[in-house]
Amino acid sequence: MNRTLLLILCDFLLLNLLALTRWEKIEPALPKPDAAVQGPSPSKAAEDDLMASMRAALEEERSARGRVEDSLRGEVAARDAAMKALEAKGRELEGGLQRTRDAATELGQRLTNTVAQAAREAAEARRQVEEARGRADAQAAMAASAERARAALAETSKAADAERLRLLDALAAQREQAREQARKQQEALAAMERERKAAEARATELAAAVKVADAERSLLRENVTDLRQRVQQVQAEKEKIQAQTATLASNVNQLAAKSEELKQEIRDNTPVSANLLFQDFLARRVKVILGGIAPGLLGGSVKEREADTILATDGTRTVALVHVTDTPLVLSIPGFGIDRPRATITAKSGGIASGPAAFLKADPRCLGVPVTAAAAQQAGIRALPLARNPFRFPDAILVSRGGKYYGDVEFKLDPQTPGYVRMKTRILSRVFGEFSPSTGDVVISRQGELLGLMVNGEYCAVLADLQPAPDGDLSPEMDRNAVGRKLETFRAVVDRLPFALR
Repeated sequence: MNRTLLLILCDFLLLNLLALTRWEKIEPALPKPDAAVQGPSPSKAAEDDLMASMRAALEEERSARGRVEDSLRGEVAARDAAMKALEAKGRELEGGLQRTRDAATELGQRLTNTVAQAAREAAEARRQVEEARGRADAQAAMAASAERARAALAETSKAADAERLRLLDALAAQREQAREQARKQQEALAAMERERKAAEARATELAAAVKVADAERSLLRENVTDLRQRVQQVQAEKEKIQAQTATLASNVNQLAAKSEELKQEIRDNTPVSANLLFQDFLARRVKVILGGIAPGLLGGSVKEREADTILATDGTRTVALVHVTDTPLVLSIPGFGIDRPRATITAKSGGIASGPAAFLKADPRCLGVPVTAAAAQQAGIRALPLARNPFRFPDAILVSRGGKYYGDVEFKLDPQTPGYVRMKTRILSRVFGEFSPSTGDVVISRQGELLGLMVNGEYCAVLADLQPAPDGDLSPEMDRNAVGRKLETFRAVVDRLPFALR
C-alpha cells in the first residue's frame, strides 16, 4: 500500500511539473551563405534529451500506473472472491443452521427450550454474516465471529445429542412398560379364553336342554289329539256345571238371607265367565305414563312410555300394576337410568293423584304406582283385589297388555319355582283371542281376582301382596346415576332366579 501511494504522489508531482513548465519556441539561426555547415546546437540537443527523458519518465509512469491498476484490480478481485467465499460460508452456515433446526424439531416437544436457544444463536450467526457482508475490510473479525458461531452450534448440537440420549432412555423405559402391559393383556386374553371355553360348555348344556325340550314338544304334538278330545269333554262338563250353577245361583238368591256363608262358598267355587271378566277389566282400566329426562347428544330429552293397566289392591295398598318393559327403564348391568323419574295415572274421568313408582318385592320386573283408596274412589275406578285362593281353578283368564286380546289359559304349579305358575303357551283351551301368553300380560283368576303378571312368555308371578322391594322407590328427586344403580341391583336379583324365570 505504501509503494502504491508513493507512485501516485510521484505521478501527481510530475504532471504538475509538466503543466507549469513554459515551453518557448526557439527560432533556428539562419545559415550564413558563406559559412560552412555546422552541427546541431548545444541548446537543441539538451532540449531533445530533456524531452526524451520526460517521455521515458512518462512512459515509466504509465507503466507504473498500469501496474498499480492491475494490482488494484487484483486486490478488488481478491476482495470479491473473499466476499463470495464469505457468502458461501454464510450460506453453508445457514444450511447447517437449517439442518440443526430440522433435527431439533424431530426431537419433539421436549426439546423446545433447546431448539429456541439454537434459533437465537442461529439468528446471532446470521446477523454476524450480514455484518460481514457489509464490511469487506473486516474479514478476519467476521471469520472469528463465524468460528464462535460454529463453536456455539457445536455446543448446541452436543446439548441436543444429550437430550436425544435422555429421550432414548425414556423411550426404552416406555417400551419396557409397554412390554409389561402386553404381558398383562396376554394374561387377560388367557382369562377370556378360559371364560369362552366355559361359555362353550354352558352352550353345550343348553343345546342338550334344547334337545330335551324338542323331545317334549314332539310328545306334546302327539298328545294334541287326545288333549283336544279331553278339552271337548271338559267343555261339555263345564257347560253342564254352568247350567247347574245358574240353577244354583237362582236358588242361592232365595237362600241368601238365611245363609251368607253358603253364598260366599258358592261364589268362591263358581268360575266367572271370561267375557264378564274381560268386560270388568275394561271398566277398571287406567292409563299409566312413566318417564323422565334421558341423556342425549344435545342435552337431556323427555323420555316416556304409557301402558293400559288396572288398579290392584291387597287390602292395605293400592297400586297401578305395570311391567318394567312398559316403561323407559331397562334392568341391565350397567344400568342406564333417567333423571327425575315420575309417574302419572289417568282414567276416563281425569287424573288420579299418585305417589312415586316402586319395584315390587314379589318380582322386581313388576312395578307399582301407588294411589290412595280415596283417590281411586273419587275417579270412579274399582281396584281389583288379589286372589285369595289362586289355585282353586286350574285355568285363568289372560289379558294381553293394553287389553286388546284375552283368553282362557291353563296353568300348572312347579315345585322348582315357588311363587310362580307356568302357563301353557301352546295349547289354549276355549280360545277367545288368538294369541299366546307374553311378557306383561295380566292374569285374572276365574273368581275375578288378580292372580299376577306375566314376567316372561311362560311364567306368571303370583302376587301375594303389593309391598315394594327394599330401596325400590323411584323418587322424582333421583338422578340417572341413582336410578342406574337400582336397575343394576334388581337385574342382579333377576339373574339369581332359576333360568326358566329370567
